[in-house]
Amino acid sequence: MRSVAVAILILGTVASASAQVELSLAAGNGGYDTTYVLDYTHILTGRLYASTKTNSFSFTDSNTGSELVYRPNNQVNLGFGASYRAFTLNIGIGFKFLNRDDEAKGSTEYFDAQGNMFGRKWVVNLFFQTYKGYYIDGRSKDSLGWDVPTTVPYRGDIRQSNFGFSALHVFNNERFSYRAAFNQDAWQRKSAGSWLLGGYLTYYDIRSDSSLVPSALLAQFDTTLQFKSGSFLDFGVMGGYAHTFVVSSNWFLTGSLALGIGPTFYSKQLDTPERVGDSDDRRSGGFHAQGRVAFGRNGPRTCLALSYNIENVTYSLGDGEDFSWSVGNFRVNLAHRFGVQVRPVDRVIEKIGG
Repeated sequence: MRSVAVAILILGTVASASAQVELSLAAGNGGYDTTYVLDYTHILTGRLYASTKTNSFSFTDSNTGSELVYRPNNQVNLGFGASYRAFTLNIGIGFKFLNRDDEAKGSTEYFDAQGNMFGRKWVVNLFFQTYKGYYIDGRSKDSLGWDVPTTVPYRGDIRQSNFGFSALHVFNNERFSYRAAFNQDAWQRKSAGSWLLGGYLTYYDIRSDSSLVPSALLAQFDTTLQFKSGSFLDFGVMGGYAHTFVVSSNWFLTGSLALGIGPTFYSKQLDTPERVGDSDDRRSGGFHAQGRVAFGRNGPRTCLALSYNIENVTYSLGDGEDFSWSVGNFRVNLAHRFGVQVRPVDRVIEKIGG
């Protein structure tokens, strides 16, 4: 955390010292009202960033008031990237000096790809993750009767993979820009918001050697939550609202929330004293929530922004029993617009009619 705090301080100093030089706009300003948004996607934007991705799953039994939460040992990454026209590429590396808690929380092997496409009219979120190795948050080894070398309860046998897609239409797309807050290649100069409407599709698969609910906690959770593997497919419609508050043209706070509902199809392999290894195939309801928030200082040349986004999916498995999971990303970005165009990319886009 100290490293992240120092990075924020340095980036803030650089952003404040940056010259406020006006940049030329593309023809038509990307379709935005220039009073509200200035679009800089036609010039090269570079960025430095620090980030950490999130991934967790949990069991909730409202009848007993019990909750069980698993988390991986996430890494903090430092990286760089660039945006130009419709393309964005970021490369991050997890340095050891920022990630020294394997002895406390255990090690996690993972592949995590998350992408956001912030168009003027549509916002698309894509993610694909595979994780192996989770610790239990909020429980002690003594309470579970576990003898493991880590400080907190840890299970290296849990393997999880998921992929998901969501798309939202931005109705007030001439005055509100997602890109200004989350992609740093536009500038929202006046406060504005928009209603959102779209849909989602997700698939989630989890595997372990024994019940995901530890034996010491079986009495606290219904048998519908006592399984060792499962596959879940869900889809539905989603809608919400997003708004950016702007102070003195430069300081901004953006918030976005969308909620969805739809059917879920799932198959679980049970691990209860009465039904070891039995398959439980059903259909139920699923709930989807997508949240985004960003804060920072934007201008014609430089943007300093802190952002967080999260997708949460909840499956109703019984009368008061829920299984849920989430993915997300926290980032600190310092972006600079160089005022140059990449002609080879322009020629390619022109040839394909972009």
